[in-house]
This record gives sequence, structure tokens and C-alpha cells, in this order.
Amino acid sequence: APGGTPSQEFLKLDSELRVAAAMSQLPPDYQEVIMLRNLQRLSFNEVAERMGRSRPAVQMLWMRAIKKLQEQIEE
Repeated sequence: APGGTPSQEFLKLDSELRVAAAMSQLPPDYQEVIMLRNLQRLSFNEVAERMGRSRPAVQMLWMRAIKKLQEQIEE
């Protein structure tokens, strides 16, 4: 099967649902920076432009957002 076994598909879906649930608990600016950087694959310069912030500010925001997301997933 191209997608893997049913149990692999279930584990993948479970993981995706946990990430989505954890994302929904983050502040809006954390959600936005993760969406732009990780899901839309924008560069830090592009994210900074879209968010109206400096590149260093966006990089720090992204690092904090990823850390908080990891904490949410572990809970």
C-alpha cells in the first residue's frame, strides 16, 4: 500500500491530530509564525515581511512557538 499499513496510517493520523490540537492552544502569533514557516515553507525574511516584524524578532518568536508547541504535545 502506498500509504503504509492501516496501523501506520492510524499512528500518522493520531500524530497529526495531536499536533493540530496543540496548535489550537497556542497564542495566535505563535500559530501564525508556525503556519508560515513550517507549513507554507516561507523564509524567515518572508515571514517577517508578512507579520510586519524584523527577521530576528520572527526567528525568536518561531523558536518560542516551536518550544511551546512541543510542550503542548507532551502534555
